[in-house]
Amino acid sequence: MLRSQILGTGHYLPDRVVTNADLMEVMETTHDFIVERTGVERRRYADDATACSDLAVPACRAAVEDAGLTMDQIDLVIMNTITPDHADPGCAFFLQPKLGLSGIPVLDIKQQCAGLIYGLSLADHFIRAATYRHVLVVCAEKLSTRIDGSYDGRNIAILLGDGAGAVVLGPSDGQNPGILSTILHADGGGAKNLFTAAPGSALGRKEHLTAEDIDAGRVHFRMVGKEVFQNGVHRMSESIFEMLDQQGLKLDDIGLLIPHQANLRMLEAIVERIAIPMDKVFVNVVDHGNMASACLPVALDQARSAGRIQPGQLVLLVAFGSGFVWGSALLRL
Repeated sequence: MLRSQILGTGHYLPDRVVTNADLMEVMETTHDFIVERTGVERRRYADDATACSDLAVPACRAAVEDAGLTMDQIDLVIMNTITPDHADPGCAFFLQPKLGLSGIPVLDIKQQCAGLIYGLSLADHFIRAATYRHVLVVCAEKLSTRIDGSYDGRNIAILLGDGAGAVVLGPSDGQNPGILSTILHADGGGAKNLFTAAPGSALGRKEHLTAEDIDAGRVHFRMVGKEVFQNGVHRMSESIFEMLDQQGLKLDDIGLLIPHQANLRMLEAIVERIAIPMDKVFVNVVDHGNMASACLPVALDQARSAGRIQPGQLVLLVAFGSGFVWGSALLRL
């Protein structure tokens, strides 16, 4: 049976480092408050001229090079973002010419922080079906364009950072298949616990966007923090055990757990709940903040570069995001 494997990974982070002290200049908060609630000490912001697709380009090129391929060997691009270059068409269409990939299919998905999990699953199925040979999955976010430092928005604004990560998948050589399993879940009943109301067609009026939407803050993220935190801890913990049960594994069999870097307090709660040693968990949220869908591919590439993943080890990815959407992926690299 044809299987897929990860051939290469790459990531890109903008140069500008934004500390908690920097945030204190633009919103009412303190370094101690941010660290106590989230664990985040710094994050990266792209400059104004950089679009989301621009962040994705170097990450994609790095992943393709790491895979030992050239860009013209990519057959399909799957892109996930909640901060696209424009409202439409999809962001993948703006990325495509920047990669010189005219003519191949590209598609956008919008699975928020679980974008890599869903993207891997789609790519894996395309490769298993022999529809495409080499698939590029990229998650990129320019969340600094969506910072709202008001009282209503700062609970999420203090978390956010910019970045991009990419993964190239291809057929397995049969000796060491990379994608062992992906598990996907969603529950739209929790969608309004973290969402942006406007623009939208569900606002009960003819206009898509109004000045009043901007004044009222409906164009910004709004989060019910307690609901998101509790569901995130529960669903990611649940997904870890679901994958282990499905594969007949124990937690000790996992070489490295890479969770979505929502915030450090959520990661600590998951670690406590599942009782995994902290040295088997990859964490970078202190330095990069929450980059939404970019968190997982950036962390995966950094873990590989840092030697945290040994050949043949099992790596478990798990994520939870707005929607609610969650899932896990088991890899052997």
